[in-house]
Amino acid sequence: MIERYTEKAINVILFAQEEAFLSEHEKLYPEHILLGIIREGSGISAKLLKAAGIETGLLRKAVRGRRGNGLNRHTPVETMSFSPAVKKILREAWYEAQSTGTYYVTPENLFLSMLREKGSSVADLLTQLNVDLEKIKNTVEKIANKAIKPSVHPEESPASTGIITRTIDKNLLFEEEQLRKVMETARAGLENSSHEAYGTEQLVMGMLENKDSWILEILHSEGIDAGKFDKKLREINSRKDEYNEHEPEFTPRAYSAMHSAFDIAKEFGSTYIKPEHVLLGILREDRGVACRVFRELGIDIESLSKKIISPIQREKPEILTIIRLAKEEAGRMEVNILGTEQLLLGILGEGTGIGACVLRNLGVTLKDTRIEVEKFTGYSPHYSESKEMVFTPRARKVIAAAWSKAKKNKRQKVGSEHLLLGITGEKDSIALKVLENLGVDTLEIRQGIINELRGEIV
Repeated sequence: MIERYTEKAINVILFAQEEAFLSEHEKLYPEHILLGIIREGSGISAKLLKAAGIETGLLRKAVRGRRGNGLNRHTPVETMSFSPAVKKILREAWYEAQSTGTYYVTPENLFLSMLREKGSSVADLLTQLNVDLEKIKNTVEKIANKAIKPSVHPEESPASTGIITRTIDKNLLFEEEQLRKVMETARAGLENSSHEAYGTEQLVMGMLENKDSWILEILHSEGIDAGKFDKKLREINSRKDEYNEHEPEFTPRAYSAMHSAFDIAKEFGSTYIKPEHVLLGILREDRGVACRVFRELGIDIESLSKKIISPIQREKPEILTIIRLAKEEAGRMEVNILGTEQLLLGILGEGTGIGACVLRNLGVTLKDTRIEVEKFTGYSPHYSESKEMVFTPRARKVIAAAWSKAKKNKRQKVGSEHLLLGITGEKDSIALKVLENLGVDTLEIRQGIINELRGEIV
């Protein structure tokens, strides 16, 4: 169900877990979600509550007054179980979202579902704090009912609506042979436990028990084996989260790690999600139970990441070379943002791929393209070599489209031709405008790719 939540709603849950941890409570209660909404702060319900005089310190004190200061025993944030009332709120929030015609849960949906709970402890608490609950509730309802419905236009970007949603097709996790073994091992462990959601620690245990994976050798080189990992894991309180009665779900941390794994696979040009991508996703998120175990075992997270990436880089996947060259082009132009125009320059800079061949046959050169790109972007006065380079949402869409094209054509790797096809699908991209200025249109590019692939359907 977590994939139906916006980034802001997920942050509310994570803040709520932290609040329960700080109060030394063993379970997550509705009052903690209220604290999470206040801490997240950007939603209309949070702003109205703050305007009514409710702030984090005051609310935290009131919650502890009602629930006590815990049992002097810390349940880890990532293993915090949900009370029956919270499970009901999370379920009702989804129904609340659907009733407004949307398909994602926002902090406002969580807030309204808490108030609609029979005998709501949150409503009672806010009433005691002299909040005009009916007024706030009516205002939030009016805004929620005006929620923007997701656009079905193919060029629409989630960023344009201010709503960020993340979805994963979980069937893809069972396509590649090695990851399928990991997931099946993790699932067997899940069925033999009291847990109801995959956590990062179970995914890593699945890798440690997969004898055929090269990832196992890297983990062993760091002194990590199944026995040692399991022993350390048992020293940490086990999870008791109950997300769904009928099927296992990912915890928020594991879900974030899986989402990162998808991005990493795309950036590395693989059309399959593999164990190494999942492990890198876990390490990139850096906050799950698995990373906690690694740290307590004295493992350097950054060093482990480099060991995993190194053999992938040695294979020199085409898209990885293109992205590296795109970053160099961005640095040369003194910009910290990688747009579709840098991807285009990367394709030309790589020089040997089908994409570069097609463009070269159409008379497009790296020098001329650089000149046209600079007309659109210029140089950034805010450039800093120390800043991380990030993709624009449109560039990420191009990479995702390239991945889909390669997968549709049953390719193991994403090639420059798929990336170029992704660019042709983004009509408002700078890259396509640059190509148009150079006298090239999308039909010529697509026909050129078909000719290079000798009639393969693209």
